[in-house]
Amino acid sequence: MSGNRMIHIVMLLVWGVAWSAVPVTEERAPEAASDEDTLIIQAIISEDQQDYNTSRDLYERLFTLTGKKEYLIREAQDALISRQNVKRSIANLTRWVTEHPVDHDKKLYLILAALYLQADALHEADEIVDAYLTQGEVETEALEEFGTLKIQLGEYADALTLLEKAYAQSPSEETALRIATVYAERLEKRAEAIAAMERYLQHDPNASVGFYFRLIELYAKTNQIDKVLDLYKKLYQRDPQNYFLQKIIEISIYLKDTEGLIRFLEQTKGNESLLYSIYKEYGLYDKALDLVRTMYTQTQDPKWLAEQAVLIYEQAKSRHQVTPEVLKKMGDLFERAFAKGVKDARYLNYYGYTLIDHDLQIDRGIDMVRRALGMDPKNIYYLDSLAWGLYKKGECRKAHKLMQKVVKEDTQNEKEIQDHYKAIKACLKHP
Repeated sequence: MSGNRMIHIVMLLVWGVAWSAVPVTEERAPEAASDEDTLIIQAIISEDQQDYNTSRDLYERLFTLTGKKEYLIREAQDALISRQNVKRSIANLTRWVTEHPVDHDKKLYLILAALYLQADALHEADEIVDAYLTQGEVETEALEEFGTLKIQLGEYADALTLLEKAYAQSPSEETALRIATVYAERLEKRAEAIAAMERYLQHDPNASVGFYFRLIELYAKTNQIDKVLDLYKKLYQRDPQNYFLQKIIEISIYLKDTEGLIRFLEQTKGNESLLYSIYKEYGLYDKALDLVRTMYTQTQDPKWLAEQAVLIYEQAKSRHQVTPEVLKKMGDLFERAFAKGVKDARYLNYYGYTLIDHDLQIDRGIDMVRRALGMDPKNIYYLDSLAWGLYKKGECRKAHKLMQKVVKEDTQNEKEIQDHYKAIKACLKHP
């Protein structure tokens, strides 16, 4: 148990005693009023200078002078901070509680319990908490505060009882987190912690991102990755951040849930380019074509014409149906794209290689590939295309020289490149 942490908690709970709360009556003697005002000023100055032991003494004198409970509380607070005269403050507060049995001010009990904790008198601290709780109906805020004290005392079952009562009276994110923390960190019962947090999310799906992250952490620790994915999707729908989207993609790939990822992207807006890439990657050509046609209609960006050309060819190739009609349709789309200003090296190489490989317009294909190489001179795929064009023209030595560079850089040993290299080497032997 951390004494400093306990002090911090209690100070947050009871610091609300403002100077305006100290009653000033017209009946007190001028001398007493003057003494009180002087002592108040001295106490404030001492606190500003962080001389809490002196300010504690001054508040004790103020209490003796006036009998006002507010000074007694401030004296006890400064005793907590200074960690001096703790037993004296305990005695002062205990005397007040004994002499005023009908005063159910929770601040008194909270700070008295904190003083006992600081004095390592855990049993007495527990008794003070129980004394307050048995005085009658306890408001939600007090249930939460004394539940927190019970956690510090290690009374986890009692803490959960108090926190659950507080939650039943007024469900809040903070209370749900406290309950979950007790289960997860104190009792090592992650399933119960998860249930507590899921219950709150059903009550309020708009919980904070921090709440979601805490539940994500618990799901991850219990290997419920599908539920982690579900929470990231909900977060993204609330706030479409790239971080959330990246997590959705990573987890979907890990779970091999391509269909779920596609459905999610289809239902959300603003990720059409990503959705298109996935369609294309997984060979969903019909959906990809529908999407690029829509994108071209909406944006008039000619790159979508080039993408249509690629898709039409790839779809036909996957079905072994590359007909003259397919090649013409592909060519028309590429020509329109280039005429409208597309200069992307990838499209130049793709179309150029296709013209070469199908013996359509070898010289024009070589020219396009050279233009692509002008933008990316070391690209082995473009070099391979050029070598293949030279091979088609019978310039095998030039082609072989290029292919030696390509093969040297082809760390993946791609089949098409290797096939080209074999054909070109054979051409050298039998020109």
